[in-house]
Amino acid sequence: MALKIDDYVRLSISTPTVAREFEYFKKEIFRKSRIWENAPNSLFGVCSFYWVDHGQCKGLFRTFDGFVYLSYEEAAAVAYIRYYRATQAFILPEEVRLVYFDLAYDMGNLRAIKIMQGCAGVPQDGIIGPVTREKMEYVSEECLIRESRRLYYKLGTARHKVLKYFKEWLLRKL
Repeated sequence: MALKIDDYVRLSISTPTVAREFEYFKKEIFRKSRIWENAPNSLFGVCSFYWVDHGQCKGLFRTFDGFVYLSYEEAAAVAYIRYYRATQAFILPEEVRLVYFDLAYDMGNLRAIKIMQGCAGVPQDGIIGPVTREKMEYVSEECLIRESRRLYYKLGTARHKVLKYFKEWLLRKL
């Protein structure tokens, strides 16, 4: 059974620890990522509300109006559960979490995890097990940015359809 908006909100406050982490996420991660999303002339801001893409989240809403009237709290809960918690970003040093979350949202959780694992110096299998968790404290923002740019360059030169987003991707990480 697919999760609905209320489920995401409930999961994001399920325990006192998770609720505190969610508050941090809303203030420090989600709010800052929205600045990138709604940058002047951004192609991304046109396509989504509160960084929740309708195409990816159709099952959350009964009608399109549910998507249009999505609250900040609801959007943050979806992003928190689908990307931040799913990639265990909360284990990373605080200064790295925003970039890692952005990678997960932009490239998908699996790709973001593999990039992070490369920066942690562990096998890039996409699974966050005990070895990866132990090394996550050593991941740097510089490495995540460098490796994500490398992938963006590769995607931008290999796939003509993504060229219109290429500049945006690179500027987001400055």
